[in-house]
Formats: sequence, structure tokens, C-alpha cells
Amino acid sequence: MKQTLNRLRVKNPRVYEMGAYLVFGMLTTLVNWVVYELLKLALGLNLHEQGSSQYTLIANVCQAAAWILSVLFAYFTNRVFVFRSKTKKGGFFREVWQFISSRALGYVLFDLLLFNVFLLFMADRPAKLIMNGFVIVFNYLASRYVVFRQGTIKANEPTTREEE
Repeated sequence: MKQTLNRLRVKNPRVYEMGAYLVFGMLTTLVNWVVYELLKLALGLNLHEQGSSQYTLIANVCQAAAWILSVLFAYFTNRVFVFRSKTKKGGFFREVWQFISSRALGYVLFDLLLFNVFLLFMADRPAKLIMNGFVIVFNYLASRYVVFRQGTIKANEPTTREEE
């Protein structure tokens, strides 16, 4: 299996990258949902009426915590496994800043604005599910074309990562 993945990475790096992004994106989404659901349970979201200020506050606190943990998970998996960034010391902080900034923009656009609009007329789970679709597309485009644009592996390039 590992040899097949290495051949794919060399032969068609873009397909490999998109597949790896999909796999780690699903894992990131799983991290986000697990944290969200555990916090929702711990903070008693279901004890409050949908649409109430308490319901909205708890849903947003759960959403924010889930976002923070999933962004940390996503950065490290994207850096190492998806885009195989070779950025060194000085560029590392720029890369982290760009990643967090792009995710923060996505958070404001989707997790805050869109999620809260959806909460006006639907329950939190369908709202979160629909919003996650928008987030995945936005995050891939931002990661691929802004954050990791120079750190991706090209065809016929060695498959081992340089150590920092």
C-alpha cells in the first residue's frame, strides 16, 4: 500500500495531494465534530430552547473550541502529510500565520456568519453539516494556493521530507 501511494505521489502529485487532503480533511472534520458534540453534551445545549440566547451562546462556544482544536490538527497534518511543506525556520512562522489567518477568515465567514444564519431556521447539526461543506472547499483553496503553494512536492521529486 505504501509503495502504491509513493508511486501515485511521484506519478501524479496533484491527485495524491487532493486524496490526502480529503482523508485528512475528513479526520479534521471528525476532530471538529467530536469536540463539538462532547462540549455540547458537557455544557447542556439540549437543555435550552433552540433560538434562545443561551442556546446560541453555548452552540458558539462549542463551535469556537472545536474550531481551535481542529485548526491545530489540520495545520500539522496538512504540513506533513498533504502538502509536505519543506519550509524552514523563518518561513515556518509565516506559514503558520498564513494558515491560521486563512482559517480565521473561513471561521468568520462560515462558522460565525453562516452558522448563526442557519441557526435562525434549523437545528445546530444540519447547520454545522452544511457549513462544513463550504469550509472544506474554502480551506483547500486557501491552503493550496496561499499557504503551502511553494512547499508542495512536484513530479519526479524525492518522496522523503527534509528534516528541519
